[in-house]
Amino acid sequence: MRKMRYGLGLLMVLALILVACQPAATPEPAAPEPAAPEEAAPEPAAPEEEAAPEEEAAPEEEGPVVSDYSGDLVISTWGGTTEEWIRAHVEPEFAKLYPNVTLVYDVGGMSDRYNKLLAQKDSPEFDLFLSTNESLFSAIAEGLVVPVNRDNIPNMDFLHDWALPAPDYGAAYSGIVFGLGYNPDFFGDDPPTGWNDLWRPEVQGLTNVPAIGHSMMPQFIATAAELNGGSFPDDLEPGFEYLAELRPGAQTFFYTGWNAQFDAGDVVLAADFDYYINGMADVGSNIVWLMPEEGGWLSTQHLSVVAGTENQEMVEALINVMLSPEVQQSVAEDLLNAPARADVVVSAELGERLALYGDSLAQVRWLDDEYSAAMRPVWTEMMNELVAPAWGQ
Repeated sequence: MRKMRYGLGLLMVLALILVACQPAATPEPAAPEPAAPEEAAPEPAAPEEEAAPEEEAAPEEEGPVVSDYSGDLVISTWGGTTEEWIRAHVEPEFAKLYPNVTLVYDVGGMSDRYNKLLAQKDSPEFDLFLSTNESLFSAIAEGLVVPVNRDNIPNMDFLHDWALPAPDYGAAYSGIVFGLGYNPDFFGDDPPTGWNDLWRPEVQGLTNVPAIGHSMMPQFIATAAELNGGSFPDDLEPGFEYLAELRPGAQTFFYTGWNAQFDAGDVVLAADFDYYINGMADVGSNIVWLMPEEGGWLSTQHLSVVAGTENQEMVEALINVMLSPEVQQSVAEDLLNAPARADVVVSAELGERLALYGDSLAQVRWLDDEYSAAMRPVWTEMMNELVAPAWGQ
């Protein structure tokens, strides 16, 4: 029994040795914890399309401010073609601004209208005065016209220099040239070339010259003085002497005073404005315009506001209309005057007929109208004393 216990004990010891001698089992490494998935880098966002800027609505053009004023506006103007042109081409444009205003026309020659304005100085019947430069300066000196508000006449910014003889007092809307018109059949191969042809022996009794009170008489005196060895304004006596040698067939203020005589052959050479002469040719008169070789003389049709008018702003609106591109185009095409606006373009054919346009502008002379206005009474007295008797007056 003791041997059996000994044997069992031995067996147990051996078993323990065997177990102790086995290599220890290597533990399997723990599976790594799955890494957190890398966040994919965000794809760059497509650039946001910039919203196209909203197109700004074009500002609505402001139409003309229409006045509800009603009443009359009185214009002192020449009659005939000038009045007709204003009625046809200016009135409709002005009516867009003042639909309830009636334009009233007081028509006549330059001298008569100026004298009427002078007589009415304290209570004028006119609102707008159309005049030549000389009468403009006389009116300024007498206080018959007033300075304008140029803010109301923006079209004054686009004019030729010749259209602004006194820019504080308005502007000219057109210009014409004082020169000669002649009958080509009468002169044949020896047509006139300049002012001196008025003294040809064969045309005495067959010429038209400006009447003593005509707006262009100072220019006519200056021309005669220069042709006869004098000068303007220092030595005019030779001019009066030379004028006294003329024997005119007509002495007029307006072409309607001599055009019938011309058509009848009783006048063959006339001193007058280019647009009257061209107008006569257009209706069938056998007449040719001539820019004298010594030069023609400028005459403007000026617009000024009458002192004492209760409608100055309205008058200034009318002046602005008359200087507008549309009306100025009509000045050239319908009135046959040179437009005051420097940006008006006319056809080559029409340009050749306008003496105060294009190349012929260089042949046009300007008189010192302010000086002329001051001296007119003296010169008129000398004309009446030295020349009128010889002319049969």
